[in-house]
Amino acid sequence: MEFPKDRGYHSFICVLAFIGYFFSSFSLLLTPSPAALFQSSYIISLISFFIYLPYCLIIWFAYQKNIKLMPLGHLQWNTLKAPFLALLGLYFMSLFLGSEDDTWVTEIESITGFAFFLFALSVIFIAPITEEVIFRGFLLNAGMWYGNIGKWVATIISSLLFAVMHTQYESITTFILIFIVGIVFCQVRIATRSLIAPIVLHGIHNTISVVFLML
Repeated sequence: MEFPKDRGYHSFICVLAFIGYFFSSFSLLLTPSPAALFQSSYIISLISFFIYLPYCLIIWFAYQKNIKLMPLGHLQWNTLKAPFLALLGLYFMSLFLGSEDDTWVTEIESITGFAFFLFALSVIFIAPITEEVIFRGFLLNAGMWYGNIGKWVATIISSLLFAVMHTQYESITTFILIFIVGIVFCQVRIATRSLIAPIVLHGIHNTISVVFLML
């Protein structure tokens, strides 16, 4: 990937992409009955399919067309072995240390039928795409061309924001574990120089979580 001609402007564009992502769901407040909508069992799927996914695909295509510093790349399964084992270890660790998240887990377990099917699709397929485009794509790219220090600053900030955005969790332990997961995804993106590897890894991680919810 080539060095951006104007690092400051490039970083601004990347941060702006995250800001747009953060505020995009607030557009639902303009609907006739936002309170009822946010209490619906379909709310996660609605935001994922009709707000986050279109937004992230549009800005990714526009970015790639004009700047070309976020390639989808090619998937090499052997590069996923070590990070997958790390994520698996972190997940099982969360089962023992993240016991304070019972409220959100109970709410998810109350979702049944077609609503749960759409929720599962959102978590397994949509979230890995949208979150990797934003956090391991734009936010990581914001500091990638400032040397090793800039790269690590971007890794830490993007991972912190990744953890903060998962507001459904109540445990500080889970927050820390999600932060570490974010760092793992960042390192996979940096090592492979592509988005497809962290997207697939993220999808596998979320699939395991959904399966355990169903047990």
